[in-house]
Amino acid sequence: MKYLEKILDKNQKPFYRKDLEILLEKLEVKPGDIIMLHTSLKSFGYIVGGEETIIQTILEKIGLEGTLVMPSQSVDIISPEYWQYPEVPAIWFEDIKETILPYEKEKTPVYFVLGRVATYFSRYPKVYRSDHPLYSFCAYGREADKITRNHKLDYGLGKDSPLQKMYDLNAKIVMLGTTFETNTALHLAEYSLGRPDLIESAPLLINNEKKWVNFKNIDLDIYDDFLEIQEAFFHENREKIRFEDLPCGKAYCFSMRDCVDFTKEYYKKKQSMEII
Repeated sequence: MKYLEKILDKNQKPFYRKDLEILLEKLEVKPGDIIMLHTSLKSFGYIVGGEETIIQTILEKIGLEGTLVMPSQSVDIISPEYWQYPEVPAIWFEDIKETILPYEKEKTPVYFVLGRVATYFSRYPKVYRSDHPLYSFCAYGREADKITRNHKLDYGLGKDSPLQKMYDLNAKIVMLGTTFETNTALHLAEYSLGRPDLIESAPLLINNEKKWVNFKNIDLDIYDDFLEIQEAFFHENREKIRFEDLPCGKAYCFSMRDCVDFTKEYYKKKQSMEII
């Protein structure tokens, strides 16, 4: 295990379950909380038990009345004409579309960049997964069915999405070693800005047959400024945010509603400056 060799070389001790329990206590994660979680295993150095330790410890902390939610997006099955990182030749489009498997929430893998913790959680027993082929969420706990149910195709991260339901339920965001570059909640704010529609397409299994389905969205890549929003939000809301150190990163816990409302105002100011 090369990663463990690196930890030993740095003279770091393992991160144990008891350390995570203490961390969650300091972050003020409480029984009954609705938590949207973003994690980076690397930030723990070496956490004994890995992704299983993280998920089971958080579930134990929030208890039977709590709910844990993670993005389980599968944006890699979007139609190839929308691929950007990288773009592919148009001559490949039809063969790719023929080959891509349709979205099935019980089978379709979580996009690999979301990491091992999200992948593990998506396969956790009794987890609910929403029906959107690109922007699904997984949830476990008291509000899991409510949060994931009836995820509309149009505007998949907007007002009819699990994000809006978590906002309405006053969820908390917990980031363990990640930054606002992975903070999916910021997209909810982007839908309030009056951006023009675009069309996306993905394959669904309908009556046991693969069908390519079109649906509306907005451009979520106009600004590359999520880290700027993080800096401004943390500066202006420091007293409301719990900060703690990890062996190789930072851990944060804060109100999703505060974050989304702040981001809406941030973008309104940014748009007004651009008009001027």
